[in-house]
Amino acid sequence: MRRIILASGKGGVGRTTLTANLALALAKRGRSTLLVDACLSSPNLALLFKLEKAPYTLNDVLRGEIPLSDAIYEGPHGLRLVPSRVSETADRIDLSRLPSALEGLGEKVEFLLLDTPGGLRRETVAALRAGQEILLLTLPEITSLSDTMRTKVLLEFLSFRPLGVVLNRVRGRDYEFPSGEIRRLLDLPILAEVPEDLNVRKAWRRGEPVVELYPRSPASLALMELASRLERRAS
Repeated sequence: MRRIILASGKGGVGRTTLTANLALALAKRGRSTLLVDACLSSPNLALLFKLEKAPYTLNDVLRGEIPLSDAIYEGPHGLRLVPSRVSETADRIDLSRLPSALEGLGEKVEFLLLDTPGGLRRETVAALRAGQEILLLTLPEITSLSDTMRTKVLLEFLSFRPLGVVLNRVRGRDYEFPSGEIRRLLDLPILAEVPEDLNVRKAWRRGEPVVELYPRSPASLALMELASRLERRAS
């Protein structure tokens, strides 16, 4: 089982959107994929997949009240999802249970993707410990790159080595850093460049993933290619 996390320096870089759509892209390619919303303080995946009223969530799992299997729901193309409760804080939740809760999946899942908060707060580190491969997500702009560089240093201090970088909302403007310079600054390969795409916001407003609603849009094609690249790395 491949356990993948998209980590970012701060919020606002599109981490949840990319994680959700990458998971769905893998599912569309026939891969057994589980998407877990480990962003307990501000969960959003339930909104995107219309699971706001799910009776059981990751919150219940981390309290030790139910097994993970009871909080798994079916999504499009066979994608399976574990939402977190939208209207609840992370109080009284034992985040240290997350790695062991996921261990029972075994060979039932080929790809496990976890959505986590930006930065390296307590719940983020707990999710990172449950992960295996970390993709650094950043915008090609100075403030986002500065945050990403600090995040990379902290990740490596915690013995997490990122697999590579995903550039999001690439506009091709003069003020953006070119991918070659970003690769040099972060000393990591660029795994994908996802272009700025109005269809992403249009899909969010309709409460659907962009790779499902607009499969031929520029962002969707880039995410499908990233899914293919991750598959090839596994083979």
